[in-house]
Amino acid sequence: MIANYFLIAWRQLTRFKSYAAINIVGLAIGLTVYLLGSIIVDYERSHDLFWEHGERIYIAGTVFGPTANIGVGETDSMYTAFAPFIRTELEEVEAVARIVGREFLVSMDDTHYYQRVRFADPELTRIFDFTYLEGSRDALNDPQGVMLVRSLKEKFFGSAPALGKTLALDHDVELHVTAVIEDLPRNSHFSSAIMSDGALEMVAPLKALNQAIDYDLAGNFNNLSSGDITYMLIPSSRDQAWLQAGMDGIFERHFPDNDLEFISGLKVRPLVEVNTMIWDAVGLPVMDSVRLLALLVLVVAIVNYTNLATAQSLGRSREIGMRKTMGASRGQLVSQFLVESICVATLAMVLGLILLTVLIPLFNMAADKAVSFPFFASLPWIIATMIATGIAAGAYPAYLITRTSPIEALRDGSASGTRGGAFRTGMLIMQFAISIFMLAMVAVVYLQNKRVETSAEIYPKEQIITLSRLRIDAIQARLDTLRNEIMKIPGVNNVAYASQLPFEQSNSGFVVTPRLGDKDASFLMTQIFVDEHLFRTLDMPLLEGRHFDRSIAADTVQDDIANVIINELALNKLGYTDPRAALGQTFYDHTEDREPTQYTIIGVLPDQNFQGFHNQIKPTTFKMVPAYYSDAAIRADINDIAQTREAVEAVWAKLVDDYPIQSGYLDDEFQDTYAVYQGIARILGGFAGVAMFLSLVGLFGLAAFMAATRTREIGIRKVMGATTTQITRLLIWRFSKPVMWALLLALPLSYLAANQFLAFFADRITSTPFIVLMAGIAAVLVSWAVVAVHAGRIARASPIVALRYE
Repeated sequence: MIANYFLIAWRQLTRFKSYAAINIVGLAIGLTVYLLGSIIVDYERSHDLFWEHGERIYIAGTVFGPTANIGVGETDSMYTAFAPFIRTELEEVEAVARIVGREFLVSMDDTHYYQRVRFADPELTRIFDFTYLEGSRDALNDPQGVMLVRSLKEKFFGSAPALGKTLALDHDVELHVTAVIEDLPRNSHFSSAIMSDGALEMVAPLKALNQAIDYDLAGNFNNLSSGDITYMLIPSSRDQAWLQAGMDGIFERHFPDNDLEFISGLKVRPLVEVNTMIWDAVGLPVMDSVRLLALLVLVVAIVNYTNLATAQSLGRSREIGMRKTMGASRGQLVSQFLVESICVATLAMVLGLILLTVLIPLFNMAADKAVSFPFFASLPWIIATMIATGIAAGAYPAYLITRTSPIEALRDGSASGTRGGAFRTGMLIMQFAISIFMLAMVAVVYLQNKRVETSAEIYPKEQIITLSRLRIDAIQARLDTLRNEIMKIPGVNNVAYASQLPFEQSNSGFVVTPRLGDKDASFLMTQIFVDEHLFRTLDMPLLEGRHFDRSIAADTVQDDIANVIINELALNKLGYTDPRAALGQTFYDHTEDREPTQYTIIGVLPDQNFQGFHNQIKPTTFKMVPAYYSDAAIRADINDIAQTREAVEAVWAKLVDDYPIQSGYLDDEFQDTYAVYQGIARILGGFAGVAMFLSLVGLFGLAAFMAATRTREIGIRKVMGATTTQITRLLIWRFSKPVMWALLLALPLSYLAANQFLAFFADRITSTPFIVLMAGIAAVLVSWAVVAVHAGRIARASPIVALRYE
């Protein structure tokens, strides 16, 4: 009997080839998107499961208070000063290891590379079971030791053994190789976490960092750089709640009171969450959204099949009546229809798996990932998904057609054309509601991204060549000479130095007060160190006051007095409304361990989002402190910028021959950060495009089928005098009603979701209702166009042909 079911199913598919193709392709696309989305999310959430003690490794990130105003709710790092307290006050914690990243010039003989070096406590090798190719887990016990991954070792030393070989940091601190470990898998947070900056390739002890930059080994309450993580290995008898309670106690006892307004606590997370916590930190549920959107696309594909199968099943009423008369039970008939839908789902799954083998490598290349699809391990899931899809798609059509009595079916198999109409309408409403929701979100995300891109045009980023890593004593001594020589290059308009340039997500700050010692009036002020040329170089105009001048001693920050330039928001926070009235006024930093510095306002800038993107505009002070200059901005004529960059590199090579240049473009800095938001737009756009395509394909097939069933009615209407335009309008309206209902459902949901997304950005679009409405109208117009293709063809048919139909 089962074999007979499959035979009948095959005959049905070959009999109605066009509808079968629509169903198979639609389900295949839906299944492909669902499988791909699920595989990607599972990959992102499967990081770090391979470590021997992975389930017992935790980190503690810092949770920011609402007044911190930095655009994210938390970070993966905490102050390094907490580590000693964890060791002494949480004695059951088996190991604690801090890891701090810094970039150095790494030299071996005459070979030099800029390399991100991680400096860590020796317990790091106890927490993580690295695979040692040379040396042992004691590698970081040596204060002059360094541990390399295999690929970096081969870059430095080739195939020769590396143990004992010497490397130098910034021509100063010498380290010798104490271990070589295997490259870490791509599904490790060390390799792919968004909040980290580069793979773990070179690890040295924190004592070596102390030698290089006088780093405080006890830790500090000054730096929260993302990726500088503190790991904790807890005993198997303890859990996350226990560790969270312990960290809460340490925070309450030791965190400085004057910073409690900006940092509200520590949040313990298991290691497996580190890779994806960035999305929680910024308030965007990206992983959950990808999984949900993938499921919704599959739902749309299932609805397509159900709608068309329900319509098609009406034409099989006489077949069902005959089979019931011959003794077939309802259960047998339901089984027959479910076998047919499962066959369609099986063919769709095969096609979907073929598409996956093409899409996964393309995704890996585009996203720099290492997603794989373990087919045999996933086979139970694939089969379960396929069967569930087939049953979900075919259950209602099977129920609808098999409930017909034999007499009704044999009397007039086509008379039940309205049966299932309400269900089909409901399915169309669901289908288009999902599609309109996605389309509206795509429009909002796209226009918000354009807003971000437009907002960045306040700086001439296409004209700016950047130099980085200037905060080295040997380079600092040559900055004036370097500027003078670069200014001689034809096409160079200006050269400026600063501690950071626009779009860099750095938030250095200090607490200030308008009046000396007035703690109640204190607030957090962002600080950026600039030279006297930066504002002119970046087209940052002053509202009032003057620029910095190196010939004025107080313009360069002294120990207890300094002239500064502030932005409008800082002006208001200090209690002034008129920029001119603020000139010459003073404020103070609020410190408890030294004499406060008095700052005198010499200029006021308009508010600009220097950090960009999700960062709120903050009260900002610009100071002139040459020791903190780490970046240069070189403004050049746009037409000659590539040649100018080459000339700048030649000047650098002549003046700073012992340090390779690190040059780039400010526009590239913007694009590197902007790529995350573009990626979100592409992902959402892909889901929305597929969902809308499936909806329109389903509408196309259903309109064709239903229009064909109304051929005689249309012929009679034409005989009675109806015009082609009237008949076309009638058929379009027939399919427009569910789309209109879908609009009423989708538009409010789209508006709420859009506002949640936009809340992430400091500078956001304000026309959300209009954008959402336009997306809905676009969906209606496209659906009209699809239906009109069939409506016009049927309406133009000769009445004689129509009346002869059936």
